[in-house]
Amino acid sequence: MAGRVQVHPEAVRDAAGFAADIRARLQSMADHARAAVSPGEAGWGDDDFGGKFADGAKGFVTSSANMATGTENLAHSFDNLHGGLIKSANQLDKMEHGNTDTFA
Repeated sequence: MAGRVQVHPEAVRDAAGFAADIRARLQSMADHARAAVSPGEAGWGDDDFGGKFADGAKGFVTSSANMATGTENLAHSFDNLHGGLIKSANQLDKMEHGNTDTFA
């Protein structure tokens, strides 16, 4: 026989809030990374050494763009998690009210 199962929709909503906070932090990190390498005067200069540092498939510009994109993707995942948790908590509330009404 299975044990008792308890679910607390408010705790699920709290977890959703944490997921939303993480999403916001990740998005802020991605925004800062993009701003740091936005077009403008480059700190590495336009000489041969600066070009080797910044350009190419493994250069700073490409790597930082990839890092920002990856961070944005992770932020999007946490946004999806937030939405799913809220939807689940709402569904749990709906089920609980339906079950309570059955016994009333």
